Amino acid sequence: MREFHYSWTYDLKATPEALWPLASDTNRFNRDTGLPAVELLGIQNRVRRIRFKIPFSPLEWDEEPFEWTYPYRFGILRRYRRGPMKEMRVDCRLEQGESGGTRLTYQVWARPADFLGWLATPFVIGVYSAKRFRDTFHFYDRLAARGGSLLTPPKGWNLTQGGHLRFRTLSKQLIEQGVSETILTHLYEFLHRADDISVQRMRPYVLADAWQQPRRTVLEAFLRATRAGMLDMYWELLCPECRGVSEGHGHLEDVRGDSHCNTCNIDFKANFDHNVEVIFRPNPAVRAVNASIEFCVGSPQRQPHIILSLMVPAGEALPVDTILGQGRYAFRATNLPGSQAMVAVPEGPARIEVRAHATGWPYGESAMGLTPRIELINRTDQTRTFELGRTAWSDQAATAADVTALQVFRDLFASEVIRPGEEISVGSVTLMFTDLRGSTKLYREIGDAPAFGRVREHFTALEKAVAAEGGAVIKTMGDSVMAAFRSPAASLRAIWAAQTSMARLEPRLWLKVGIHHGPCIVVNLNDRLDYFGSTVNVAARLPNFSTGGEIVFSEAIRADPEVGQFLEKHATPLSLSRFQTDVKGFEEPLGLWRLKL
Repeated sequence: MREFHYSWTYDLKATPEALWPLASDTNRFNRDTGLPAVELLGIQNRVRRIRFKIPFSPLEWDEEPFEWTYPYRFGILRRYRRGPMKEMRVDCRLEQGESGGTRLTYQVWARPADFLGWLATPFVIGVYSAKRFRDTFHFYDRLAARGGSLLTPPKGWNLTQGGHLRFRTLSKQLIEQGVSETILTHLYEFLHRADDISVQRMRPYVLADAWQQPRRTVLEAFLRATRAGMLDMYWELLCPECRGVSEGHGHLEDVRGDSHCNTCNIDFKANFDHNVEVIFRPNPAVRAVNASIEFCVGSPQRQPHIILSLMVPAGEALPVDTILGQGRYAFRATNLPGSQAMVAVPEGPARIEVRAHATGWPYGESAMGLTPRIELINRTDQTRTFELGRTAWSDQAATAADVTALQVFRDLFASEVIRPGEEISVGSVTLMFTDLRGSTKLYREIGDAPAFGRVREHFTALEKAVAAEGGAVIKTMGDSVMAAFRSPAASLRAIWAAQTSMARLEPRLWLKVGIHHGPCIVVNLNDRLDYFGSTVNVAARLPNFSTGGEIVFSEAIRADPEVGQFLEKHATPLSLSRFQTDVKGFEEPLGLWRLKL
């Protein structure tokens, strides 16, 4: 039976780069063009078996992985197992227009399996889909041309009267807790107007950037909104290869240290600051959302870190053009170990060759320009899929490490801990230990009750300073405190502010402080999240080298660029000094720094 071929061309105002996030999001595109939801039946050798989730429909197919090159082209091949179709190919190309804008060409090749398919294809694809495609691409063009985003859709009213009233009632409570009215207004507009796909995975940092609000402020607002019952919080494990969601859990205790990605067929370890992301959805009492509904289970926008993904037959070469941002990338090919490290820089070569050999990839890092012509060369005996991906993870992900280091999280979700016996890595965290100098003498001088009150005031000042810098007090031990931060500079700012407050409250009390930065593990200790490992051991011993009114910190802290800026502002040659000493439990002496407060 003959193959049908349709080709539509649209001259659009927006650039290919602006249109790409919209046009290549085939999950949303399929929904917007009237296709029904789909169900993933399984994955084998990267091929997904899918069927439409509609009654009495026999349509089921095997879907090859998408191929794409940002921001110029994507395509897909489907081979049908059931239904009136035998095969379908889609190819979408975005070319820079001669006078600006984009010429978008969308093509479909459809091969019917029977007479019903032959009869229906001209109407379903040639008439109905043709109109929906045209309307959808022009809608995306209007959004992209004016700098718009699907995070702020122009129409749609989704909150019921009950949801509206609940949001308003809970907002009053949150405002009393200090949540910004501006953020709540943005959140209301988003929940009221955004479509279901947009609210399935609400990423607080992405929304904060779109709303032009501080990221930590929005994240803390979402945590408070979750405690109030406005939002629900979920912990997602992301595959380190495809970075798709392998697991999603409503409670931290359900997150395990080991996970598996069905798409890549690999096992991997969970890491709090690398591949465990915290996302939010509206609570059903505010807005009911079907989080499982999907219209496409694979698309370029599910892997936005992948710049190109293209199949190259054995012994052949394929030239491609793309656009890159400055930074580090890696080339990989299916079923070949390792990768080729690349760095994109303005002065990099405009043309490069990337060769895949059965023996692996060359060592070292190669440079390329920001708009390179890349020759993909397959020197193996089988077809390979070449992928070029950014090595850095998105900084718009609110990771588990970010969330669990917030005092707001510790205060509101004290019962959210990992399961007993589980150990999950954190790639890097800043840990601060403090002790009080002068408390024993103070008890003798003014009596137990007054002295105890002053010591409690010290804890309050310290907790406020830690929270203000996005950190959290992990535990207290007598007059000592252990706190965690996501960045070294935040710990210095916090302790500087705390000691200033303490000096006003009680000048006879001085802090002895030790700070270190590095990897560790998160554990459940006495039903609370705690940290263990050599980084903890070093940080805990550093206050012993302070005589009071001093911060002792490691070379890892001193090497941080933000710490350098802090020291330029606050330190003097007399107040900052380096020394080397033995630390219990470590064979080699450690280089440390001492800063007088």
